[in-house]
Amino acid sequence: MENLAIILADGFERAKGGDAIQVYNELLPFYKDGNLPLSKHYLFGWVIYYALHQSPDHEIGARKRMLANYLKLSVPRPHKLHSMVLTEAIRLYKDSCDAAFTMKGRNSEQFSIVKFTPLWDLANLRPGDWRRKEHEDKTLSSTVEKFLTAYIDELESTSMAATPEVTSLVDEALKMYPDTDTLLSQRAQLYVLAGDKESARDMMRRALLNAPRKFFLWNRMASLIAPEESIHLHIALLFKALIMPGQDQFKGRVRLSLAKAWTIAKRPAEALFELERVGQLYETNSWHLPRAYEEVKCRIPEGTVAADPTPLYRKVEHLADKEIYSALPQIAVTKTYHKNPTASKGGFKPAVAWRVTDAAGNHYWLNPSRFSIDPNLPQGTSLLIRIHNSKPVHATLP
Repeated sequence: MENLAIILADGFERAKGGDAIQVYNELLPFYKDGNLPLSKHYLFGWVIYYALHQSPDHEIGARKRMLANYLKLSVPRPHKLHSMVLTEAIRLYKDSCDAAFTMKGRNSEQFSIVKFTPLWDLANLRPGDWRRKEHEDKTLSSTVEKFLTAYIDELESTSMAATPEVTSLVDEALKMYPDTDTLLSQRAQLYVLAGDKESARDMMRRALLNAPRKFFLWNRMASLIAPEESIHLHIALLFKALIMPGQDQFKGRVRLSLAKAWTIAKRPAEALFELERVGQLYETNSWHLPRAYEEVKCRIPEGTVAADPTPLYRKVEHLADKEIYSALPQIAVTKTYHKNPTASKGGFKPAVAWRVTDAAGNHYWLNPSRFSIDPNLPQGTSLLIRIHNSKPVHATLP
């Protein structure tokens, strides 16, 4: 016990200073033998937190055992320490997913945030867990938002429905942050897992109104419209995902979905066009082609010549806009000012901006190129726009 007293005397400071794993290993035998007094469980809890925080990303098994030992401690809950341990559980889940992806599931130890949650107990969430922070002029997600991202990610991967407790937590988060596209998309996924696709579509419309430039939101919306329900709308939504900002290497699945959709539409030439680009992308990145690639390829007749589907995409694109923006009223406006910005120091030239004005004298700024409108049209040009959160989200010539 004398050794224990020596370790406890400066154990917290050593752990906080970067030697947490060593302190943890020194205290663990006393804890397992039942020789760690209850009054020192709180200190050991902080040692475990620091050990988790200082552990390398790949140490999945050791960190799981640390969490298991922490959960057996007699420590105050709710408490800042308990919340800090939750952040480490979230990190552990992400690291275990990364390890599984890197090793393609071979001998990779997994950590379930879903199974961990009832042991941690969401009743222990504190007001601080809901608070967002500012860092280098960026707003960082709250602990609750980070937790929900990890939890719902696991639900998606396992096709499990959420518990009422977690569903209520998402709804509570949406009340606090109603315009967060991530939360809206996550709520949509909970509806999908519960078998309510119509409510999921409503949520995704709201998400896209708030973040119309995020390609993965369009891709998720497309997944909610079965090709058999509306092949043209399904293709239009996928095309929106394809043309929105984002690196091409992240859009291979979008092109693969388009290839599949074209085979359903009995357009093998267009399907082959997209499939060839999927093959090029995977070959360039030395990736293994997914099984769906071969499934689509088998549907394309021998001797098919690829045909660029872009003209067909342009014909159906308006269906995607209608699906998202049709609930918003159209406002008639006129172009009243043309801003032709100069190139920045780095040589990047910003886009042309228009000021448009409605009949009541309200002004709005928009980038005409974003809506496929010729930026060089003269002042006085009439437009029809749809507004969300005081910003134009859709514009078209009458």
